[in-house]
Amino acid sequence: MIQVPQFLKSNSFVLLLIIGLTIVAYFSVLDNGFINYDDPSYVTRNSHVQSGISFETITWAFTSTIESNWHPLTWISHAIDYSLFGLNPAYHHAMSLLLHLLSSIMLFLVLERMTKKLWQSAFVALVFAIHPLHVESVAWIAERKDVLSGLFWMLTIGAYVYYRESPNTRRYILTLCAFALGLLAKPMLITLPFVLILLDYWPLKRIGVPVSSSAKEKKNKGFSLVKSLEEKIPFFILSIISSIITYIAQQRGGSMAGSETLSFSVRLSNAIVSYLLYIWKSIVPVNLAIFYPHPENTLTLLEVVLAAGIIILVSLIVWKLRKRHSYLTVGWFWFLGTLVPVIGIVQVGLQSMADRYMYLPIIGLAIIVAWGAPVLASRLRIPSTGLAGAFGLLAILMVLGTRSHAAYWKDSLTLFNHALSVTKGNHLAHTNLGVALTDSGNFPEAITHLRRALQLRPNEILIRSNLARALVEAGQLSEALDHYKFILSRVPPDPQLRRRMGDVLADLGRTEEAVVHYFEAIRLDTSDYFSRLKIADLYAETAKFDEAREQCRIVLARDPKNSRAHDILGIIAGRQQLNDEAVREFSEAIRLDSTNADAYNDFGILYERVGKLVEALDMYRASIRVNPRQWNAHLSIGTILAGQGQYADAETHWKQAMEANPLNVDVYSNLGRLYAMQNRFDDARQQFTEALRIDSNNVPAHYHFANLLVQEGKLEEAETHYAAAVRIAPAFRAAQEALQTVRIRLQR
Repeated sequence: MIQVPQFLKSNSFVLLLIIGLTIVAYFSVLDNGFINYDDPSYVTRNSHVQSGISFETITWAFTSTIESNWHPLTWISHAIDYSLFGLNPAYHHAMSLLLHLLSSIMLFLVLERMTKKLWQSAFVALVFAIHPLHVESVAWIAERKDVLSGLFWMLTIGAYVYYRESPNTRRYILTLCAFALGLLAKPMLITLPFVLILLDYWPLKRIGVPVSSSAKEKKNKGFSLVKSLEEKIPFFILSIISSIITYIAQQRGGSMAGSETLSFSVRLSNAIVSYLLYIWKSIVPVNLAIFYPHPENTLTLLEVVLAAGIIILVSLIVWKLRKRHSYLTVGWFWFLGTLVPVIGIVQVGLQSMADRYMYLPIIGLAIIVAWGAPVLASRLRIPSTGLAGAFGLLAILMVLGTRSHAAYWKDSLTLFNHALSVTKGNHLAHTNLGVALTDSGNFPEAITHLRRALQLRPNEILIRSNLARALVEAGQLSEALDHYKFILSRVPPDPQLRRRMGDVLADLGRTEEAVVHYFEAIRLDTSDYFSRLKIADLYAETAKFDEAREQCRIVLARDPKNSRAHDILGIIAGRQQLNDEAVREFSEAIRLDSTNADAYNDFGILYERVGKLVEALDMYRASIRVNPRQWNAHLSIGTILAGQGQYADAETHWKQAMEANPLNVDVYSNLGRLYAMQNRFDDARQQFTEALRIDSNNVPAHYHFANLLVQEGKLEEAETHYAAAVRIAPAFRAAQEALQTVRIRLQR
C-alpha cells in the first residue's frame, strides 16, 4: 500500500498548489494590452475613472448607469487602479489576476471548512482557478466586475458559514454587508441567496435533517425550507432592488434595443440549448471566443426539445438521488440557478452565450465531479492513485488550455481574428477587428471587415460609424459621407456626428456645407471649441479673415489659454502679410502649449514664405520632435532640402511623410520627380502611379508623370497624361505646350 506523505494532506500544500498553477496559467496576461471592446469606456477613455479617487468620482460611480449597468464598486476599483498605475495595462491585469486568485483561495477554504473534504474542495477550487472558460473574466480588464464580484461571492459564503457556526446578529449583518458589496460590483450575485439555501441543504445539512440524538442534529432539528427562506428575506430584498436598478440601467443604456426583434420563443429556445452548450464547453473548452452570435430563429425544434429533455431528465435524476447524494442536487441547481440572470430569457445584447457567464456557475458542475468521481471510482474499483492521476492530468490540461487561450487576448487584432476563426457570422468580431485595423493604419482590410459586419447587421449604427471613419482615413470621403447621412437620419441630434460630417465636407472642399454642420454642432454643444476653430480655419482658407478672427475671439473669451486659437490667428495674419502679428500669435500659441506641433509647423510655413529657411527648418524640426508623425513638417523639410541639393535627406523625410500620411499625393509626386532626376525610372513610375491612384484628377501628378514618360521615350503614354492635365486644368500653359510638342513628335 502506497503511503501518502503527510504534507500532501495539508491545507497549506493545496493553497500553494492553487497559487502556483494559477500563476503559471495566467502569468502571460501581464504582457497583454487593453482591447478595443469595452476597455475604452471602462478605462482608457473614461474621464471619470481617469480623474482618480475623489468624492466626485465616488459620487459619479454611485449615480452612473453608463455601459447599461449599475456597479459603483467596479468603477471605484478601476479608478483606484488608474490612480496607482495610470494606463499601464500590466498592472490592471495584475490586479484582476490577484482578485481571481484570492477568490480561488477563498473558495477552497470555505468548501473545506463546510465539508471537511480536502481534495474534493481542492478540485473545485482548481477548476475555478484555472479552467479555460475563466480566461475571459480574468484577461479582460473591462470584466473586472466578474473577478471583483466573485471575491465578494466567496466572502459572503464564508461569512455565512461563520454565522452558521454561531448564529448572532453581528455575524448575520457581516454576511449581508458582504453580499451588498458584491451586488455593488456586479448584479450577477442576485442568485446568491438561492445558493445559500442550497448550502443549507448540503453540506451544512440544516434542511431535511432527520431527528436523532446527536448534538449537531438536535441543533438543526426542525429547521425547514421555510425557515431557511425566511432567514434569507433581507438578501432577497437586496437582490430585487439590484435587479430593478439593473433593468432600468439596461433599458436606459439601450443594451436591450438590439434584441427587441427576438421573440420570447426564440430567446427561450436559445436559453435551453445554451445550458447544454455551457456544459459541453466546461468539459471540452475549445473554440472559445469573446462573442458568440445569437442563432436567432435558426435552432430546430428537435435541438430545443432534445436539450430540454436532457435538462429535465438530469434534474429528475439528481432530485431522486437527493438523499443519498445531496451534492448532486446542490451542484446541478447551483449551475442552473446562477445562470438564470444571463441565460438570455431577458436578452441583453446579441450574444447567444458568453464564457464570462460561467465564472460562478461552473462551481456547481465542479462540485458534482469532485464528490461524484470518488463514488464512481469506488463502484468501478478504481484505486485512489488512478483518481489522483486523473486529477493531475486534468489540472495540467486546464493549465495548458488556459495559457493557450490567454494568448489570444494579447491585443484586439489577435483576439478578434481568433473569434472569426472559431465562429460564423460574427458581426461584432468583424467590427472590432475593423476598428483595430483602422487604428493600425491598415485601412483596406479594415474596410473589408466593416463592410462584412454591415452585411450581417445592415441597420447597426455603430458599424456604419466605424466604417465611415475607416473610409475617411482611406480617403474615400464620398462614401463615408453617405454613411454619415444614413446615421444622421436615424439617431437623436449628435454634435459629434455633425463635427465628423463637417470634417468630411471640409476635406471634400464643400466649405459652406461644412460650416453649416459645424455651427449645428455648436448649437447642440455650446462648449464645442473644436468646431468653432474648424470654422475659423475654413474662413481663413476662403479669405474671410474678419469672420475667422471673430470665431477665434469667441473661443479665447471663454478659454484664454487656447493654443489652437492663437495658432489660427497667426495663420490669418500670415495670409494677410501681417508677419509681425503672425510671429506674435505663433509664439503665444507655443508658449501656451509647447506640444502644439501644428503651431510649430505653421510658424515654419511663415518663415519659409518670407525666405528664412534656417528658421523654417528649426520650426519644422521642432514640430517633428513634438509629434514624429507630423507628415506636413516632414514634407516641407524634404522640399527645402531638395531645393538645396540634399536629395538623400529629402528622400528620407518624404518617406517619413508618406508613412505618416499614405494618402498625401504631394509626397508621391515629389518622390517621383526626385527619382526621375536620378534616372530611377521604375521607382519614379511607381510613385506617380500611386499618386494618381489616390487622386486621378491631380494635375501636377499627371504633368510630372508625362515628363517622366517623355524621358523614357514613351510618347503615347505621355500624351495621355498631358491631355488629362489640360482637361482638368485648361489654363495650365506648361501642360498645353508640352502636349502640343508631344503630338508634333508623334506625327513625324
